[in-house]
Amino acid sequence: KTPKKKMGVQRIDKVLADRGVGTRSQTFEIAKAKRITMASHPDAPHEERTRIKGPKEKVPPDAALFLDGNLLPSAAPLLLVYHKPKFVLSVMEDDKKYKDQERKHLGQVLSARYKRCGMHPVGRLDYDTTGLILFSLEGKLTQRLLHPKRGVEKEYVATVQGKADEEKLKQMLSDGVETTDGTFSAQLLEVTPSDGPASAPADDEMLWDEESSTEDRAQMDYSGEHSDVRLIVTEGKYRMVRRILANCGHPVVELRRERHGKVTLGDLAVGEFRDLKDEELEWAESLLK
Repeated sequence: KTPKKKMGVQRIDKVLADRGVGTRSQTFEIAKAKRITMASHPDAPHEERTRIKGPKEKVPPDAALFLDGNLLPSAAPLLLVYHKPKFVLSVMEDDKKYKDQERKHLGQVLSARYKRCGMHPVGRLDYDTTGLILFSLEGKLTQRLLHPKRGVEKEYVATVQGKADEEKLKQMLSDGVETTDGTFSAQLLEVTPSDGPASAPADDEMLWDEESSTEDRAQMDYSGEHSDVRLIVTEGKYRMVRRILANCGHPVVELRRERHGKVTLGDLAVGEFRDLKDEELEWAESLLK
């Protein structure tokens, strides 16, 4: 493996905030009070630790830091990978008007420390969609992962009604499909026969909101032939994959995202997190340059 590049130094108050120690103003005061010491490794004895003189002092983001002599948590990752289950909202907190419904959301799965660091979901997956969703530490990176001009690919596998004609569907998706939000294109990778969805959802599991269109609300037929459609899109409009496939004559009954840029879902279990692999981290960092 090629050696990793040394990370640039950052202000101590920012590094502390990124680790969930407190808000930027709180960590400024902590550093100002000279309560932070630094060492090259977590097991360093007191005599090998250097006291930070103030909030403007710069340190490596991965340094071993101590608050009042106690080791602080390691730096939060730039990105986290999560396998979102079905029927989980891609928000950190549900709207107050739905509180009585006790709907599941991403704010319930991310650790308190990472939430304090400001980690947040990169875009969203529909309530009834499963698969890969990223949590980001940097707003700039989030913007670059999502902006259509960046063309970051998102790969999905959709189980659809009917026996899809691969060549016909490929041409339709390439030409662009009209929806109520505009015309969108996609790259079809393959179509394979499918046994259909694992199971039809119970009535109380389905969720529609004020933005749902008639395209979303089409009656789902869970009987008959089904196909698995693997495709790539570079935009993330609301329920876009479902809409374009429905308008091609193949309503989606199950949808899973398997890739976002160079980050893949792989064999990550449903409801589990993982860190980025070295090559994925290198790609993510390249987006910030």
